[in-house]
Parts: sequence; structure tokens; C-alpha cells
Amino acid sequence: MKAINKILETVLALMVILMVLGCFWQIFTRFILGNPSKYTEEFLRYVLIWLTMLGVPFAYGRDEHISIQFITRTFQMKNLLVTKIAIEVLVLALSVFVMIAGGWMVTMNAAGQISPAMQIPMQFYYACVPISGLLMAAYSIERFIKFSKEIKEVK
Repeated sequence: MKAINKILETVLALMVILMVLGCFWQIFTRFILGNPSKYTEEFLRYVLIWLTMLGVPFAYGRDEHISIQFITRTFQMKNLLVTKIAIEVLVLALSVFVMIAGGWMVTMNAAGQISPAMQIPMQFYYACVPISGLLMAAYSIERFIKFSKEIKEVK
């Protein structure tokens, strides 16, 4: 998973750089040249979508996602691990059934559609959902195994 983390980190950094460059290009063409680029807005929108959909599993895999811990702080270690395992099962189910299966259906429904400005197949844009789901499922399985080993040690 370290290799996947490094790849995701690099891809996400490149996407941020692309967004900054795209914003500067839009500002330059709009205010300096007086003729705004018709591609920049769509490009930035879709890069932001991909950035978000890849950033979620990246943060989740590094255990840097937002979580509310004021209740679980009072749990004993065994109960905390049981709660974490239950959460991983829910995340895995959501990833598989909503993000992978649902995202695949949405991606396939977009067949034949193209984006208005850049003329790129819409399937490319929607593909980030099942890809994100696959990454979330992989991280969830890894965490599930880790917590299962930890709960055996606590017993």
C-alpha cells in the first residue's frame, strides 16, 4: 500500500499544480488578453472532481480523514477495536455497492456523451467514482485486517 500512497500523493500534487496553472491561465486570458479561454473552466471543474475523489481514499489510507472521536475516546481498547472493525465493514460495503457498482453504472450510462468544451468522453470524468471506490475498498480491507490482528492481541 505504500506504493499506492506514493503514486496517489504524486498524482494529487500534479493535479493541484495543474489547477493552479489553469487558474492563472484563465486569469491571464480573461483580464490580460480580454478573451477568456473556453476550456479552462471545464478543465478545472473536472480536475477538482478527480482531485476530490482520489484525495478521499488517500486521506483515509493515511488515517487523516475527519472523524469524531469524543465518544470513542471513553471506550476500552477492545470495544474501540470492535467499533473500528464495524466501521471498516460499513466503509467496505459503501465502497463496493455505492462507489464501485453505482459508479460503474453511472460511467457506463455516460457512454456516447462528450463534454461540451473539451470534447472528452464523459466516461472519463465519471470513472473517478469506481476508481475511488476500489481504492477505498483496498484501504478498508487493509485496515480491517490490521484491527482484527490487534483485537486478537487484546484478548
